Amino acid sequence: MSETDRVRATMRAWAIDGYGGPERMQLRKLPVPEPGPRDVLIRMSGAEVGDWDILVREGEWPMGRPFPLVLGLAGAGTVAAIGGEVAGFAKGDSVYAYSYPLYQNGAWAETMLVPASYVAHAPASLDLTRAGGVAIVGLTAHETLTDILAVQRSDVVLITAAAGGVGHLAVQIATRIGARVVATASRRNHDFVRALGAEAVIDYTAEDIVAAVRTRYPGGVDKVLNGVSGEAANQVVRMLRQGGRMVDLTGSVSEVPSGVCVDREYVVRADGNRLAQVARMIDDERLTVEVQDLIPFECAPDALELVQAKHVRGKIVLEIA
Repeated sequence: MSETDRVRATMRAWAIDGYGGPERMQLRKLPVPEPGPRDVLIRMSGAEVGDWDILVREGEWPMGRPFPLVLGLAGAGTVAAIGGEVAGFAKGDSVYAYSYPLYQNGAWAETMLVPASYVAHAPASLDLTRAGGVAIVGLTAHETLTDILAVQRSDVVLITAAAGGVGHLAVQIATRIGARVVATASRRNHDFVRALGAEAVIDYTAEDIVAAVRTRYPGGVDKVLNGVSGEAANQVVRMLRQGGRMVDLTGSVSEVPSGVCVDREYVVRADGNRLAQVARMIDDERLTVEVQDLIPFECAPDALELVQAKHVRGKIVLEIA
């Protein structure tokens, strides 16, 4: 990258020097990374915040990168510089990206370097900062429903944590396919989830969800996208019919009934082509994105506290610029 293309010699970034709790997070000045021939340097506008960021910070989801490790796995911004072999992107383009496996530095920084294959043009209809909250949840909902679960028209699909980041997009994608969606959400989010297309919404705080699902669908459900952890996941798997399939995003299911298939190892990986599909769905008004809060860049630890409380509707986004 030439001196004229250099964004700045240093950047602000939320980084850790070792794994642990919130006390390990520091807002630091670090060198701006330089793109290689197939790389894109993004000047960040907004970054996604999720419970996976806590796993990264604590070392439960190792990134294989040296310290200081810049947190954040996804976000959106404008192209600041590109490598000489990159095609399809130009300086100033609005883009978004998910960086896993983590390429160099994370998204909670003023600039993020990623391979061009991780990048797609951001949804034109969505504010660029808010677009920073889409990549991981969009990729996850799209891949699990369309590829792994292969949801078909008239399938009965159970989506847990349906008002959350992955869940609220998954309800819409499954509904657009033509599936009948039954969702779990707290009472305050029932109208929200129904408006997204759910046929039935169950209050997991007040109802026996197994009995509620079996009452509505005596044979059980065809597919499940599970976003709840702990023993609740073992209840969810009991709602599958014989031959049914489930993706357990939390990896919590420990008791798999005979005759069903459960994927407990799913990890979403970077995919610029799929991100482009998600962007088209947003621009074609087939997907709407709910952002509960934009959190100032300086308050990143507060954003993680909100996520850890488990009551977020849609997404929390870190507002960088």
